[in-house]
Amino acid sequence: MQYPYSTPPGLTDKGPFGKFKHIEQNQVIHKIYRVTETSILKSKAGSICEPITVECSKKVLKWLRGQGIDARFVAEFPDRFVVRIGDGKLPEWFLKSFSEIEAKSIREVLSFDEGDLLYYFGDASQSMSPYDVLRRKSYRCPALRRLSIKVYYERPEYWEALESLFNRYADRSLLEFVELDPKSLKDIWDLDRGGVKLALLDGKTLESRFREIAEIKSRSYNGLSTLQLVNGDRLLGVVGGRGEEYYIANLLSGLLFRSGCIPYYVELPTTRSEYLKLPRALYVGVGLRKVGEEYAKGIAVLMTGRGNVVGYVDKDFHIRGRSMEFKEEELEEFVGGIKEALEKYRNNARENPELVVAVRSRKFHDAEWRTLKRNFARRWLRLSSGGLLLMSSYKYVGIGPSRAVEVGRTMVDGGLHGVWLVQLSKFKSAVKLGYFYTGNDATLPLAAYIYLRSLDFTSLTQARTSLPPVKYARNYLRWKYPS
Repeated sequence: MQYPYSTPPGLTDKGPFGKFKHIEQNQVIHKIYRVTETSILKSKAGSICEPITVECSKKVLKWLRGQGIDARFVAEFPDRFVVRIGDGKLPEWFLKSFSEIEAKSIREVLSFDEGDLLYYFGDASQSMSPYDVLRRKSYRCPALRRLSIKVYYERPEYWEALESLFNRYADRSLLEFVELDPKSLKDIWDLDRGGVKLALLDGKTLESRFREIAEIKSRSYNGLSTLQLVNGDRLLGVVGGRGEEYYIANLLSGLLFRSGCIPYYVELPTTRSEYLKLPRALYVGVGLRKVGEEYAKGIAVLMTGRGNVVGYVDKDFHIRGRSMEFKEEELEEFVGGIKEALEKYRNNARENPELVVAVRSRKFHDAEWRTLKRNFARRWLRLSSGGLLLMSSYKYVGIGPSRAVEVGRTMVDGGLHGVWLVQLSKFKSAVKLGYFYTGNDATLPLAAYIYLRSLDFTSLTQARTSLPPVKYARNYLRWKYPS
């Protein structure tokens, strides 16, 4: 039986409590252009400012849209414009004023793409798919003989549905190792106990008792929650459908991970020394959430290059402010907590990470780069030649599947600053990657994104764009500050 990289049928995008919403595949293709000639623009628009700054780009953009060209500019590189390509051709004057920055296949840029990754399991076997978690032993587990997971259910049919899926798709070796221990849920606060738990709850309960559930869920965090919530009505709808095998694989992988196991490790199909730092790197996922009119932004999850969570920064200060970016004094305070966690990890593991990667969904700014670099340089950047990579990722526009384009790069104090757009094979649109890096390989952030994304043991689907340490930090804030 084959386990394709495609998103399972009916399991595309989730709404609240596992209810799935339908989203059309984004077929719109955008291209990147750079301003290369301003004389024609001046004759057409009347006056075009030089050099091309953000304020200048706003004026150019307004004029382009007035000419029927659907475009936007890239704030980090304001002379670069993202243009939507429709059925008609771009006018001749545009093609003489702008030059295209062509997208390339990801494999052409890196020599591999996400379809080339190898997944290794505990029996030294390898696979091309993470969904083989159903039929292979975990790469590493603290439990040597048997792993018992309590399953609390509100209605008996929820447990019966889960048991049938587990017995149908899990391999015998997995059935012998993982024990699901069912218990009827008498009170919602029974979930506020130690150990890894799976709760099969009625959809109405998830909504009517959301505040209590959120409190219990937030108390279960220590970098990663030990409580997995499942909408029992959704579970019943899965049974008998085309996506049931994918569903149980995702659920089982997440439970193994919450129990301290590493379901598999990922090998990069490359000999390039810069990329081989990624499995030995330490990743810091920074969370961000709007709370009322302010932003909570003082939470971070530390993760190794094998995917296990090894640290958690939450000093109960949850830096708050009206800006999504850190002020210098806020960042100094936040970095202090991160450095303490890094030091603790280094002492316990007795190894120095070859690369420290700080990741979040909101782009980093020059001032944040200077502050972080200065703080880490005092102690961390001297530990290895790998250095520090700051990286942000968020959904952008469609450029075509399995494509990447380097929007721009420039030298900054102590390293490189640049932007990539990348659209993996199952993405509906591209992801915008902004980065600062103390090294000199501008393709490392692209490789880091593909590698790090493969380490999300709580979601195996190839259509996801989020990165695990950021996702874990943001999930914690979601439950800590419920809407």
